[in-house]
Amino acid sequence: MEDIVEEVYSILNNEMDKIKNKPYAIAYSGGLDSSLLLGLSGYKLIPYTIGFSDSRDFLNVDDASSILNIQVKKIVLDNIRIENYIDELLKIDKSITRMELGYELVLFILMDYISEKFIVTGQGADEIFYGYHKFLENPRLKNDSYINRLINVTLPREKKMAEYYDKELVTPYLSPDLMKIRKRITRDMNISGDRNKIILREVASRIGMPESVYNINKKAAQYGSGINRYLLNNLK
Repeated sequence: MEDIVEEVYSILNNEMDKIKNKPYAIAYSGGLDSSLLLGLSGYKLIPYTIGFSDSRDFLNVDDASSILNIQVKKIVLDNIRIENYIDELLKIDKSITRMELGYELVLFILMDYISEKFIVTGQGADEIFYGYHKFLENPRLKNDSYINRLINVTLPREKKMAEYYDKELVTPYLSPDLMKIRKRITRDMNISGDRNKIILREVASRIGMPESVYNINKKAAQYGSGINRYLLNNLK
């Protein structure tokens, strides 16, 4: 376990060293995945968050930014024509499911409002480090199918989404070096009782991140931002 924590720390630290002095944005939710990347960058990335004004993510970001003493740029969805983004997203991928539409809309709208060309995301952390709640609920559930879908379906779609805005996505959790060791990142290393992503939490602790930030339990982007609630109420 200690060896894997050290390897994951080294890989992520190296990835962030490559970009921390460049004008890169980060999709920031106040949760573990994005906070860890921001911390490894020395808090030099430019954090953006998105949601409705009463969203859970905004509360998380307010708490985290106060603790970490950082400024986060907020994109408020209240007066944004989300239907227009849905239309454009469906042009990019007509096969997108309703469930996928929720979390992809968060990123798609975010990219429109970020001025920087390069955007760091936490994509891959939930799949590799057993972050989904369903892994806690089902002790026999493996992560292989989730990683395969991410690589073969989600990432190609998100690359097209980024190209639509002339942006590029940076995904440190899916770096080649981390993908090489992912088979050694086991479920038992990441889940204990009701705790998940233990390896990433250990890395966050190692770099001195406050426990109140790296131990936060956060909802997925489509729920934390309020997008899923909007879709349920408005999408036919």
